[in-house]
Amino acid sequence: MKLSRIAVLLLVGSLVLNAQGERGNITGVVTDPTGAALAAAELSVISRDTNAVAKAITTSRGEYNVPNLPPGVYRIEITAVGFKRFLQQNVVVSAATTVRIDALLQLGQVSESIEVSSAAVTLQTENAKVSSQVQNKLVDELPLVVGGGMRSPFNLVAVASEAKGSGQSLSIGGGQAAAWDATLDGHSVGTNRSGDTDEAALNTPSVEALTEFTVDTNGFKAEYGQAGGGVMSFASKSGTNRLHGSAYDFLRNDALDARGFFASKRSIYRQNDFGFSAGGPVWIPKIYNGRNKTFFFVAYEGFRNRAGANATILTVPTPEMYKGDFSKWVDQNNRPVAIYDPATTRANPAGTGSIRDIFPNNQIPASRFAKTSSNIAAFGQGVAPNRGFAPGTTGYVRNNFIVTNGTEVNPVDKWSVKGDQIIGSKHRVSFLWNTTKFRKNPGENGPPGLPQPLWNGQITAWDTDAYRVAHDWTISSNMVNHVSFAKNSFIKNAYSANVDKNWKDKVCIKNVVDCNQNFPTINFTEYTSWGQASFNGTEQPGWGLKDDLSYIRGAHTFKFGFQHQNQNANGFGQQDIGGSADFSYLSTGIPGNTSFPASGGSSFASFLLGDAIGGRTETIRLTAQKFAYFGFYAQDDWRITRKLTVNYGIRYDVTLPPTNAKDEYSDFNPTKPNPGADGRPGALWFAGNGTGREGTRSLVPGWYGGIGPRLGLAYSLDSKTTIRAGLGRS
Repeated sequence: MKLSRIAVLLLVGSLVLNAQGERGNITGVVTDPTGAALAAAELSVISRDTNAVAKAITTSRGEYNVPNLPPGVYRIEITAVGFKRFLQQNVVVSAATTVRIDALLQLGQVSESIEVSSAAVTLQTENAKVSSQVQNKLVDELPLVVGGGMRSPFNLVAVASEAKGSGQSLSIGGGQAAAWDATLDGHSVGTNRSGDTDEAALNTPSVEALTEFTVDTNGFKAEYGQAGGGVMSFASKSGTNRLHGSAYDFLRNDALDARGFFASKRSIYRQNDFGFSAGGPVWIPKIYNGRNKTFFFVAYEGFRNRAGANATILTVPTPEMYKGDFSKWVDQNNRPVAIYDPATTRANPAGTGSIRDIFPNNQIPASRFAKTSSNIAAFGQGVAPNRGFAPGTTGYVRNNFIVTNGTEVNPVDKWSVKGDQIIGSKHRVSFLWNTTKFRKNPGENGPPGLPQPLWNGQITAWDTDAYRVAHDWTISSNMVNHVSFAKNSFIKNAYSANVDKNWKDKVCIKNVVDCNQNFPTINFTEYTSWGQASFNGTEQPGWGLKDDLSYIRGAHTFKFGFQHQNQNANGFGQQDIGGSADFSYLSTGIPGNTSFPASGGSSFASFLLGDAIGGRTETIRLTAQKFAYFGFYAQDDWRITRKLTVNYGIRYDVTLPPTNAKDEYSDFNPTKPNPGADGRPGALWFAGNGTGREGTRSLVPGWYGGIGPRLGLAYSLDSKTTIRAGLGRS
């Protein structure tokens, strides 16, 4: 194998982590006062909030590892014959992290104890993974800006030094923008559609219902699989033995704002982000006491936003233009802009290009108006310029409309409920349900912008549900299994405020699929567009199953796992079912001259003549795709010495070719002989079985070579310095 190919296969850098678990580990070495290893010391790792206990026994080298710990705060107790009991309080385990606690036991009786109050080692020394932890204190107490949207846990990611940007531009650890993944309790909250934190945030609970989380950027072990640039691991909050909760309201109001520079009055801007949370043991008086075994946590967050027009500047036709009068159509230097008659286009006698005649007096006769254009224009005649320019002066017909009326309301509601049940000393079951309903609608007095039906904004409706079910089984003191199931649903709808209003008898573009469904969309090159698309959106339902088995033997911590994801991507829509038309100044300008305004012309003049340069219509569509993913891994964390740990393993990933439930895939194949073109290459081909089909459910070939070796090491040079290295193939 050539060296260049080896360099490609052994990639040092970022890999995306779809299969990341949110569970953490506590590990370390137990020694006596001389520094010698203490074998067979007994450890109890006890949750501060639920008193759940995980046990371990040190190896012949005095080492221990307690895996599969839910994020939270723990107390460690260590006992050995002839030594005082060792206690360490407030050990914080963040999502997907390993915390190191080394214990020095003192000679004495077990009935005596020594409590260590120093903080646990915060520097990751046990693996090559590069992580940034966001502690629960930061999640609970860092203020988040309420600026047009509900608080988002992704805003907290900014505290990680490796995170840059936000929304679709977010990148982690130097990776590509939008190439990250985010998990909730070990399963992805992504939509399989775009790397947009706003969409992913809909699948996560309220900030009040999240606990510690981690941002990982590099050096990933075999348990982490699939593609490109870092992961954020969120863990949902559980109830504790104490009843606790919160209530809040974050308020913004235009009464506290200053007036905008162009605005005659303050714009409406009223926001409330409010909610509550409550958690504790399930307790039914005289019937059931759930302390130490049954817990609940519930959270609600609501967001209400009413935003006004904010003095947006638009461009609208002047009243005389609706009559075909463009005598006052001027450029930025107040010079007339000529309107040319496209019906007079002819060859230039000089032999170069074409020429046209200017409409007399720059006025289009009403007899030349297209009937459909006149019907559509009737809805805009009541919208006149309102910006203070005198007729005929500079700027009279450009940037001439300031939006001062209308509002947009944005109600959002988010609920989450979590339950945990501890069954004996070996089993724990948990369940989480999170739902979000997001709406963005015009206010009761209309939208901020042009009045309906000309408004070019969209109504938006998003509905999501996320479910998580997990079972932890402590098989023995050195073997733990964690199995979890997840289901996400994500439905996004966007549509014009004009849909379903019986347009057929009012206005109809000829030959469109269904002009009754929606007011047509009209686009101009110099004016604000009119109308918006009809129903369109996406459904992203999916479910996943994941199992991780941890086994500790001597200096080795083995981990084996499997993951399956069944992700659907269903695009639906009828955007231009009512028709869309584009108009340009080119149709009424000097032929071949594209330098506006020297070219002359007006897109509104072209519109009145019905001279469109583009148009669209479409049938109702539903593109349903299913992507089935499987991942398998085996890995070992081998603590060779107290300073050196090696992480090695292998992973296999495969995503099957996408399929459609009704085998409706079709595509253009540039090499397929076309019987309608004398066998020349280039023809449509169709998935499925039967006449004219390819005999396969997918037109995409499968690839099954996703074998990924991983190797990493972490060397503790001293208590303040760790050297890491990692490589792998993804």
